[in-house]
Amino acid sequence: ISGRYNLFLPSVNCSCGKTLPVTISDLVENGYWPATVNFETLYMVDLFTTYEDLKITAPGMLRQAFVSMLECRTKLFGRSGKICGDTMQRVFLEWAYAKFEVDKLSQVQHFQCPACTPSMLAVAVDGNRKLYRFKSQPGCVTFMYNEMLLASDAEVSSFVDYIHGTTGHNPGKGRCGAGQWTAARESANKSASKLDEEGVEVAVCRHGVLLKGLNMFRGEIFAYPLYLQKQLASQTVQFFCSDVVCKYWPYLQRVVDHCPELEDLLNMRPFLSIMHAKAHSWMCELKWGGRNQEGAGTTIGEEVEQVNSFLSRAAICSKYMSKAVRTDMLTIQASGWNKRKAENLDRTLAKRYIKVLTRQICIITFLVLNCLSIC
Repeated sequence: ISGRYNLFLPSVNCSCGKTLPVTISDLVENGYWPATVNFETLYMVDLFTTYEDLKITAPGMLRQAFVSMLECRTKLFGRSGKICGDTMQRVFLEWAYAKFEVDKLSQVQHFQCPACTPSMLAVAVDGNRKLYRFKSQPGCVTFMYNEMLLASDAEVSSFVDYIHGTTGHNPGKGRCGAGQWTAARESANKSASKLDEEGVEVAVCRHGVLLKGLNMFRGEIFAYPLYLQKQLASQTVQFFCSDVVCKYWPYLQRVVDHCPELEDLLNMRPFLSIMHAKAHSWMCELKWGGRNQEGAGTTIGEEVEQVNSFLSRAAICSKYMSKAVRTDMLTIQASGWNKRKAENLDRTLAKRYIKVLTRQICIITFLVLNCLSIC
């Protein structure tokens, strides 16, 4: 973190005359990570942990800004030399993936909610149009975190084509009350602009843990949340939350008529997000609103907005990345978000429990006082 150093690798000379070279295990055990095969460039692991924490705490921080800070600290301590940003990012991703594989051997699940496993009360799905990416950005196409967070583009595209080819669909926008919802559409053509991915669609549990996502190439069409709903159906979800569920659920019922293999998705119950329901018609809010769904408890269905607020700050950097680097960096940031949520989950649940008990006491007191006044 103090910038660049120009050093020589140590060597061990034995009394028998042999010289023992430094191996990669020696470097890793002492907190260094090699950038090249012959160890011409080394990075301290402390630098990577700092960079990872910064990318999670401030998702919009540019790599160039971090490298410039390191170069300034190099000059501050009387040294000289440039730091290659591309090399640092590549080695950081390799280190992060190696750490991820160690966690996998320890059976750490980065995209599962400890409180919702194995049965999940509610899942909220929404799109984020800010996480687009320009077509002109070159780079490698090798994914390290392939399909850990974002589903395969080919698999999603095949599913969308199957749904559109099997069922009839309306290309118009959905209306409810006085509002027109751009997310409430059954189909849309791919944009002719300079964009490749037009955003992401993510699924979040009621505790704010990010579960799954996919890249959007046709805007917010119903086939995308349908794919995520299909992927999460094995977790016995009771409520499916959306800000346009009043339009999505009739669409799902029509799809099931043509695709009976998706009939299990109807076992979930529709849930219109609490805050978005205020912008719908009052009849829609009465029928689909989350406050009127028995068994939903204090679920509000807006948890996905908190996650999208976090991910939107990463859009400043991700739109200029290559496809593979964007996917890997978003996966690292989402994993860090989930880790932070899991660490604070005990306090969050305790606060919710106290809040519910307090509300119950207030309601009981109110009813008792009313009964006494009537008597």
